[in-house]
Amino acid sequence: MKKIRLKENFMKTKILFYTLLISGLLLSTAARAEKENREVPSFSEISFRISGKLYLEQGSSQSVRVVAKSSTLDEIISEVKGRSLVIRFRTNNIFRQTFNPGKVEVYVTVPEINALSVSGSGDIIADSKIQSRIIDLIVSGSGDISLEELDAERVKAAVSGSGDILIEKGGVAEDFSVVVSGSGNVETLGFEAKHVDAKVAGSGSCTVHAIETLKARVAGSGGVRYKGDPQIDTSVLGSGKVIKL
Repeated sequence: MKKIRLKENFMKTKILFYTLLISGLLLSTAARAEKENREVPSFSEISFRISGKLYLEQGSSQSVRVVAKSSTLDEIISEVKGRSLVIRFRTNNIFRQTFNPGKVEVYVTVPEINALSVSGSGDIIADSKIQSRIIDLIVSGSGDISLEELDAERVKAAVSGSGDILIEKGGVAEDFSVVVSGSGNVETLGFEAKHVDAKVAGSGSCTVHAIETLKARVAGSGGVRYKGDPQIDTSVLGSGKVIKL
């Protein structure tokens, strides 16, 4: 009788083991990252509206590749509106508390880039040189735009919220306009511009390199830090500062 019970317990344990093993394999397969190439019309602007990372490269051809678990891939929309590639989740997912997209990576190669925009907590990262005559960089929320090197004539950078815009280095731009609203930051000390117009409202800050002229406006506790010897025109309301480095 004892042997029969031991055998029954062994069989139950064995069945439980294989059940857990199969369940684990199924969960692992479901969560495994998959790649999907997206065919879209030509574009020169990017609007990134999801939590995740978008890796940008400027090249002779155009491609868009999304890496995420299979259940998330079905929920990611990539569409071109006007000249802008929009990456977003399906609208109904915004209000679903159970929706868990997991890790999302988007790889974009495009010949021409005129605008980059992040809405929410996503990041746009370019580890290679970006060239454009005119480019707009916009962050709304807690996301970031990080460019290793930028070569452009006219650049506009705007942050609203707690996000950041970073330009490590680049050529000499003719005009550079910066607007920071909130607690965000624009860090572009390695990127030079002949004429810089910087506005900071709130507790945020910007760091710029001005060659000929700098117009700095600060309202709140934030600040403008600058390098170079430009002619300066400053106005400060509150405890903020304009500081030469």
